[in-house]
Amino acid sequence: MRTIILITLFFIALCASAQRPLESENQSITGEVYPMGKNTYARITISADKNILPYFESMQTRLNPVEIDTIGTEMYYHLQLDAKHYPKTNLKISVNGFSPLNLSWNNLQPNQWIRYYIYDPDTIIVDCFHQLTREGMKLFQAGNYEEAKRKYEEIPKTCSELKDDEKKYIDNQLELIDTLIVWRSIANEYFADMDYAKAKEYNMKIYERNPADELSRSKSIEAERKLSENCKIDFDKAENYFNDKDYANAKILYQKVVDRSCLNTAQAKEKLNWIDVELTNKCRHVLTYEYAKDVPIGLSTGTYKDHKVAGYFTLRLNSDVFEAIRTNNEPDKRPELNVSFGWTIPIVKPVWIFLGPGYTGVGQYVISNNEEQNTTQGEFDLKIHSAISPEIGVLGKIVLGKVGIALRYTFQYRFALEKEIQDYIGSTRHVVGVGICF
Repeated sequence: MRTIILITLFFIALCASAQRPLESENQSITGEVYPMGKNTYARITISADKNILPYFESMQTRLNPVEIDTIGTEMYYHLQLDAKHYPKTNLKISVNGFSPLNLSWNNLQPNQWIRYYIYDPDTIIVDCFHQLTREGMKLFQAGNYEEAKRKYEEIPKTCSELKDDEKKYIDNQLELIDTLIVWRSIANEYFADMDYAKAKEYNMKIYERNPADELSRSKSIEAERKLSENCKIDFDKAENYFNDKDYANAKILYQKVVDRSCLNTAQAKEKLNWIDVELTNKCRHVLTYEYAKDVPIGLSTGTYKDHKVAGYFTLRLNSDVFEAIRTNNEPDKRPELNVSFGWTIPIVKPVWIFLGPGYTGVGQYVISNNEEQNTTQGEFDLKIHSAISPEIGVLGKIVLGKVGIALRYTFQYRFALEKEIQDYIGSTRHVVGVGICF
C-alpha cells in the first residue's frame, strides 16, 4: 500500500513539474483598428513559434481562429470576440506541456485590434530583441514604468539589425509607457487633492491598458472607497439643507454628488430638478386681504404655480358675526360668513384664474316665539340662512425680488337653499383683494 502511494505521489510531482509557464508579450499597436469588426467584434491576434500549438477558450467555451497566417517561423492566430455585448471578457490559451495562460479585458471595444506574442521563457537560445522585450514587459506588467522605459530605450542601443516591425513595436511601447507615467502622476495629484472621482478615473485608464498593474487596481479601489465615503457625507449634508429649506446650499452639494457619479446620483438629480423649479417659480404663495360689500373682513391664501394646478382657501366675514356671538338682542345686525376653496390655474404669466365651490351663511334676527318674553324684554332669535356660493376669479402678480404684490378679483354667485330668502342673501358678490406673494 505504501508503495502505491509513493508511486502515485511521484507521478503527481512528475506531471506538475512538466507544466512549464507560458509567457506573453503585448505587441498591440496603439490606435490599430480591426476594419471587419462591424462595430461588434474585436480582433485578438496571438502569434507564436511553429512549435507552440495553442488552443483557445473564452468564457469557458472553445474558440476557433477565424484565420491563421504563417510568416517565417511564426504562426498568427486571428480570433474574434464579441466586444459589444461582452466588453468584460477573457481568453484562455492552452498549450500541451505548459500551464494555461489567461488574458483578460475589462473594457474591450468593438473594432479594437489587440496583438500578443506567446513564448516559452525557458528556451535556451533567445535573440537580443526578444530577451530585452521580455524583461521590459515584466517591468511593464509590474507597473514599474520608469524602469520599463529604460529597458525599452536600451534595445536599439544593444541589439543590432532590428526589423522595421520591431522598431515600430518599441516606439509604440515607449509611447504607451509615457502616457501611463503621465496618467499615474495625474492620478496621484487628484488623490492628494481628495478628488477621488478623477483619481479613480485615471487609475482605471492605466489598469485597462495594463490589466497586470495591481498597484493601479488597488489605488482605483481605494479611490472608490474614499469617493463613496465623501458621496455619502455630501448627500447627507444636502438632505439636511434641503429639509431646512436652504435650497441654495443643498443645490451645491447635490450637484457635487451628480458630478462625481455617486450611487445617489438619481436621487440628487431629482432633488436638483425640484429645487430648480422651486427657485425659478418665485412668489408662488399668495396671501391677500379680501373686501366685499357688507363683508369687509376677508383673508385668502393659496399657491399659484407657474406650470401646475394648485389650490387656495378663503374666509370672509363681517363684524356682526362677533356681535352675534355675544348677544341676540341686535335685530339690525346682519352677520355673514363665507368659506370657499378651489384650484388655481396658470394662464399667461403673471395671470392665473381660480375657481371652486363655497358656502355662505347669513344671519337674520327674528322675533322670539316666546311672545310674553318678547313684549317684556324685546328678545330675538338668530336664524341662519344658507347658500351654495361657487366662485371664479383672476389673480395677477407683480414680482419685486423675493416678494411681490398680488391683486385678486372674485366673482361669486349664490344659490340660496331657501328660495324665498334669495333676495335677502343676494345673488352675486364682487370681491377685490390685495396682498403679497412670497
